[in-house]
Amino acid sequence: METVINTIVWAAIIQGLLLSTLYIFSKRRRSLANRLLGLFLLCFVFEALSMWLPFDYLGTFSIGQYFDLPEVKIFFPVLFLHYVLEKLGAAQRFRNFLKFNYFLGFLMMGITVINLVLFLTSGNTIREYFSWSAISNVFLANQYYAFFLTLISLIIAALQVLQYKDQIKNEYSDLGMLEIKWLWQLILSIVPIVIMWGLELVRIAFGGTGMSNFVLLTWAFIIVFIYFMSFRAFQHKNLFEGLPQKSIDDKLDEKNDDQEQINEDQELTAQLCREMESKKYYLNHDLTIHDLARSLQISARLISACINRNLKLNFTEWVNNYRVDYALTMLKDPKKNHFSIEGIGTDSGFKSRSAMYTAFKKKTGKTPGYYRKE
Repeated sequence: METVINTIVWAAIIQGLLLSTLYIFSKRRRSLANRLLGLFLLCFVFEALSMWLPFDYLGTFSIGQYFDLPEVKIFFPVLFLHYVLEKLGAAQRFRNFLKFNYFLGFLMMGITVINLVLFLTSGNTIREYFSWSAISNVFLANQYYAFFLTLISLIIAALQVLQYKDQIKNEYSDLGMLEIKWLWQLILSIVPIVIMWGLELVRIAFGGTGMSNFVLLTWAFIIVFIYFMSFRAFQHKNLFEGLPQKSIDDKLDEKNDDQEQINEDQELTAQLCREMESKKYYLNHDLTIHDLARSLQISARLISACINRNLKLNFTEWVNNYRVDYALTMLKDPKKNHFSIEGIGTDSGFKSRSAMYTAFKKKTGKTPGYYRKE
């Protein structure tokens, strides 16, 4: 059994090393997010190597004790969170938080550098200068901090994904732009690892020693992550890639701006509806609230407030309702029976089949095909 476990772990280590190299140096999918993902995976590989190496010494230098090899656990949550934030275009908002924890991570790694310098210059290590108890306490403090930082990072990541979802609904007219199912799966794939890690820390806190089944289960989940989830994450582009950067900046300004509250304006709402009906802005697949604002020379914030307050809809719902009405006229027109439903959806401004069906179900409670049959 031990041989089987060792074989699987070493296969995962090699695979992880190859994948992390691909993520960091890929030219085709080059991005900061993928480099962060590669470094995140590389930390797992390094941690596995420090646990599963079949020898305890390099020459006369021990590699089996605290801080003989660099401590990378703080980098797990920081790199993971940084990756998710980069994908969501939200890294700038957490810049100081990330900087502080990167600093702590490098500080912990620096202890190993000091240890190695002491060994090369004097033949001694930090164990000759500090008590075993002090070294052990620092090491465990690092472990517990990294664990709680992981919990915080998971919460921040989840909240930012939810915020991204709200932003898309209020600013972009195509729900297909969400594309966050894979990101939720990535976040959830980390949860079992964190649970096993937490149980192991609890065991240690109550005096446990040696390697437990919690550690083996942790690495089982890590192997699943390495083989499946990491490559899927690598293939996805940043969620705001190709979209106007102004929309992101405006949203940030909106959150930090203490401008006066926008009063309800029924006339402006009626004007917006007339402009949408007459000029058919909704036929633009990629219509955003900022595109409409530029065309009408009205503040995007004011448009959003009018739609939200007076029509009780968000921007996506408002635009998609026009698209549904336009598609219905085509679906019920006998002269257009030769048109496919997908073609009608495209002509009506829907960017995808799923976006069309979602909008139809929300407004009418029925699928587009129901109206084709009438």
